[in-house]
Amino acid sequence: MQAIAKSIGWAVQSSDPCTWAGVSCNEVGRITSIVASHAGLHGKPDGADLSKLTFLSNLDLSFNGLSGSLPVLPTPLQFLRTIDLGSNSFFRLPEGFFAGVPSLETIVLDNNDLTIATIQQGDVAPCSRLRSFSANNASINDGFPNFFGNATLFPALERLSLARNQFSGIVHRGFGADSKIRYLDIGGQNSADKLTGRLDWFIPGMVNLVEAHLDHNGFMGPLPDATKLVSLRVFDASYNDLCGNPQFPVGTVVDLTGNPNIGDGC
Repeated sequence: MQAIAKSIGWAVQSSDPCTWAGVSCNEVGRITSIVASHAGLHGKPDGADLSKLTFLSNLDLSFNGLSGSLPVLPTPLQFLRTIDLGSNSFFRLPEGFFAGVPSLETIVLDNNDLTIATIQQGDVAPCSRLRSFSANNASINDGFPNFFGNATLFPALERLSLARNQFSGIVHRGFGADSKIRYLDIGGQNSADKLTGRLDWFIPGMVNLVEAHLDHNGFMGPLPDATKLVSLRVFDASYNDLCGNPQFPVGTVVDLTGNPNIGDGC
């Protein structure tokens, strides 16, 4: 733990990490949680050092100045369930990162500069317990990762948030079908081509959807019939190229601003 502190500029006052602010240990003195948000950290965390924390379940290094690649763990941390690396300066999501966190449930990568980043199905798929994946405003320039909508690969996924990146391509027919996804935010892509496809290809099959944010993209064609999505409360598909008549459950807050053909035939 001393090596980790040195590598990221973490000023500590004691040789016993269990006494450090933000560090929690179990009854036998093994580190279970690190919360060092807004701590003025900088540098590149070393995956080899982190992988020695075999009982670690929570890692929060958000709102610091950490940079380089996300750390790859040579020895997987079997208990690590929550990672928050948001609001740093990481620029690369390396192959093998997710292999080191097989029990991962929640990860936050928001507000980084992951310009050297691809999200590959084969890399993320080992995380069968994944419930929340958030990488908003992370500068990712890639094709849309449709595999996140596969309920067999990601049976626990409830929240997928990839807004304000540079994703492009088509959201495939059947994306999210019968999945547990409740919150979907893929709005505001900054790529030249933006996201496209038809909402009626996939929205009606997302049976657990509560909020959908699809704004400022290139979705086209008819609005989806969402009347059977009984949990739906927020639907924002503003500034696309949609047409047709809205069909939503009573009480759903719907924003279709900036679609020139709403109410017209398709």
